[in-house]
Amino acid sequence: MFKGKEISVLGWIILILILSVPILNVIFVIWALVSHKANKTVKNFFVAFLIFWALAFFGISNGSFDALQGLFG
Repeated sequence: MFKGKEISVLGWIILILILSVPILNVIFVIWALVSHKANKTVKNFFVAFLIFWALAFFGISNGSFDALQGLFG
């Protein structure tokens, strides 16, 4: 499913569902980044996912997002 040239909408939905499962998402991210068979688009998605996760984690843990609380009630 993630080895072809293009990924279908169903493939993206399955990918998002995999990312919502706590342990499975870590295993899948590692597999996608290490595997030579994974699609380049999926690898780029996971690199962006990891960067976003790291920014969110470190931003929340040091209080950088406290100013945004007023935006969301």
